[in-house]
Amino acid sequence: MAQHQPSAIWKHGLTLGGIALGLFLLDNYLPSFWLTLLLLFGINSILAVALNITNGWTGLFSLGHGGIMLVGSYAAAFFTLPVAFKKELIALHLPDFMLNVQISLLPALILGGLAGTVFGVLLALPALRLKGLYFLLTTLGFNFIVITIAENLPKITNGPMGLRQFPAYTNVWWVWGIAVLLLYLALRLKNSYIGRAFVAIGKDQDLAEHLGINLFRYKLYAFGLSAFFTAMGGILWVHLILNLYPRAFSIHLVFQVVTMIVIGGLGSISGAVIGAAIITGFTEVLAPIEEGFTLFGALVVPRMLGLTTLLLAGILLIILITRPQGIMGEGELSLKPLKSLLIRRSRKQSENAPI
Repeated sequence: MAQHQPSAIWKHGLTLGGIALGLFLLDNYLPSFWLTLLLLFGINSILAVALNITNGWTGLFSLGHGGIMLVGSYAAAFFTLPVAFKKELIALHLPDFMLNVQISLLPALILGGLAGTVFGVLLALPALRLKGLYFLLTTLGFNFIVITIAENLPKITNGPMGLRQFPAYTNVWWVWGIAVLLLYLALRLKNSYIGRAFVAIGKDQDLAEHLGINLFRYKLYAFGLSAFFTAMGGILWVHLILNLYPRAFSIHLVFQVVTMIVIGGLGSISGAVIGAAIITGFTEVLAPIEEGFTLFGALVVPRMLGLTTLLLAGILLIILITRPQGIMGEGELSLKPLKSLLIRRSRKQSENAPI
């Protein structure tokens, strides 16, 4: 019987082929609004899964990932912006190897991801000496510090005005290619020794240390890996929105990503994706309502700025009260129950078939 089963290579090949075909159809036939929504969902999935590594697995509740996104995005932007814009329109004071070059998205993602990783590790080094609320407030402070520094370096970042004229590099292939890669790595990592060490630290640091786990080292690993993909998510967002300013990754965006993983379930990879889907759809539907609209040509609904944030806070409170573990808890979606059901039905049909 074993020789009739497809090999692992064929299985992975068919899976990748199906994903590629799906992305091709979506990229070519999906209306622009839904395509943009799909891209935002993919970027939010990257951010949520990356944040879940620190906040979900290792139990280190960080609010400093907005600063990581900002650092990575600026590092990539200095290389992807048109040379004429950097030299003539706003005259940035950058080194020649940045000022006189424009590169494609892949090397920019790697450079920005590495810059975000370095910043994440620098953030973690002092912050990991603290615990609980003090750790959270330290990471939040780093977020505000990075934004303030970026706003007060006009010759490098163009100050509060930010940067624009980005090439539209972000598409379905980049976003969901990286998202699928991250999901695969996260699932493999969760079942590895390193992933189990992360989870053990999140459950009980003292017990994990008694088991021989180097707390400081593995916390740095978690922050570095999380920061790398967080920075990538920020870079993809910038090259979709085509604008970058210091307050783009403020506490408001970080709060949205935290809400995604809390709703989906801290520690669950598939839960992070479910939370990203819910929050992305929710915020995009409410965005026009915040700006106000006219209903049936007579009823004028006024602007309600901040409505999305208030409703997100309400949803978060309801989840924390009714199901504090989130939708998935720490579990993952699995196709095994569906496979078992199909096998049972197939056997039942074969037994009832006439001879």
